[in-house]
Amino acid sequence: MQSAILKSHLALLGSRVADIVSPRDCVHCGEAAGESYRWLCEECAQKLPLIPSDKPRCALCGKPFEGSVQTERICPNCVEIKPKWERGSTLMMYEGVGETIVRRIKFHGERCLLEDVRHMLRERPDLAPMLRGATLIPVPLHSLRLRERGFNQSEWLARAFAKESGASCQNLLVRKRDTGTQTALSRQERLKNMRGAFALRKGTQIGTEQRYVLIDDVITTGATLNACADALVRAGAHSPSVLTLAHA
Repeated sequence: MQSAILKSHLALLGSRVADIVSPRDCVHCGEAAGESYRWLCEECAQKLPLIPSDKPRCALCGKPFEGSVQTERICPNCVEIKPKWERGSTLMMYEGVGETIVRRIKFHGERCLLEDVRHMLRERPDLAPMLRGATLIPVPLHSLRLRERGFNQSEWLARAFAKESGASCQNLLVRKRDTGTQTALSRQERLKNMRGAFALRKGTQIGTEQRYVLIDDVITTGATLNACADALVRAGAHSPSVLTLAHA
């Protein structure tokens, strides 16, 4: 116990020394970063579009509902795509400060922001039961895209979530073909484009009693995650779940 406390104090001291040597700037506005989040100023931290644990939201994707909702509901998008996963959630909306964080991780490889992502997860104790004892599976990139980018942001997120929650993380899926960007595609076009795009990685096995949680950076229509969930279910997984950093 004393050893753990000493390590904690040393880590805190080290971060404070680093802040003096190289002061932190807010990734959204450029002002001096505050204390709540390491890479956001206090004003931007207040604007972070986090989804409160007590806010009514879709049980399958986590998108919040407006107004008072007394019973569990499914959003129209999830009703239409009929997800292969059982439950899902997201930490924030893909807007404003939230969009900046996602883009800085995804397109600029700013791995340091994962420290703040872990802080966001701590703000959502309701997610603990879903993650505890589960195996987290990042949505894979195609090998060509991975070589081009040099990293998979979904794997970074999965490992950050695993480290914070005590879950395990495994790359159980592969992307069989490069599906390209889906930005300009409609919901139905996205679903068609992603159909059969993923498969279980060779040499890996699915535990029928194990709980699996798919991890991705952003959910829009859910087409990518649905294709991943379908591959898991076909391989023998029982009722996988979904967790994303943001919801567009």
